Parts: sequence; structure tokens; C-alpha cells
Amino acid sequence: MARRAGVMREQAEVVRTAGKTAVVRIEKNPQCEGCKMCAFRAGKSRVKVRAYNRAGAKAGERVIVQAEKDHRALASFIVYILPVLLAGAGVAVGALALASELWAALLCLAGLILGFAGVFALDKILAKKRGFGMEVVEILHTEKENEEETDNGQDV
Repeated sequence: MARRAGVMREQAEVVRTAGKTAVVRIEKNPQCEGCKMCAFRAGKSRVKVRAYNRAGAKAGERVIVQAEKDHRALASFIVYILPVLLAGAGVAVGALALASELWAALLCLAGLILGFAGVFALDKILAKKRGFGMEVVEILHTEKENEEETDNGQDV
């Protein structure tokens, strides 16, 4: 499948839908090796992912899914760095302002917990706004559907 800079586009099959969300099955191809966007497990050739169903696809249909690769760095920053920064801030406040190792340890733990709670909250917010996920952008028509459309056009 064609790739533009910063954008991953792949063919997939819709497994099931629920509202504006579709679960799609993506087959691994040689271009997937360097990407890691779909997180194929070792030895697996397929992966199921959730996608925003912008095209209104139904279960069983072949579709094109798209994801922006540019968001991976931001997602990694939020998941890994935010909790560490808040834990570090807790240590700094406890050690410098309160001059106590006990308070530094407690505030470090509080910062870590607050950081992970923030990651969880951001995940929920971004998931509602389609966040970092994939979206179904096009429904592919099968050859049989194309033939039926041609036949219907000739009968008129």
C-alpha cells in the first residue's frame, strides 16, 4: 500500500463495528518491518486494531485505514516522560523545599501516581477525539460489486 511521509495507509478487513468504531484486521506486508505502527507480535502476520469508522464501513468489507505516524513521538512523550517529570518534581519539592528524604519519597510516589492518572485521562480524552488511532477512510468495492453496478447501469 502507498505511504506518504508521516502517513500510514493499509488495506484491512472490518471484523466488527460498534457506533463510530470499527475493529479491523490488517495483514502484515514487507513494508511493516520498519514501521511498528500496528504493533505486530513476533511471528504474527495479522493484527486487529480499533479505528474510527469515518467511512461507515460494515463488518466483512475491505477498507483503507490510515494513521498519522507523526503522533508517535508525542504519544511516547505523554506515556513515558510525563509520569517521570512529575515524579522528579515531587522529589525536588520534597528534597529542596521540605528538606526531608521521607517527603521526597512520598512526593515522588505522588507525582508518579498523578502522572499515570494524567496519562489515563489524556488517553480517554484523545480517544473521544480520535487521538492517535487509526481511521477507516475508504471502503473498497469488490469485483463482484463493480460488476453488479455495471450490470445495473446497462439495464436502465
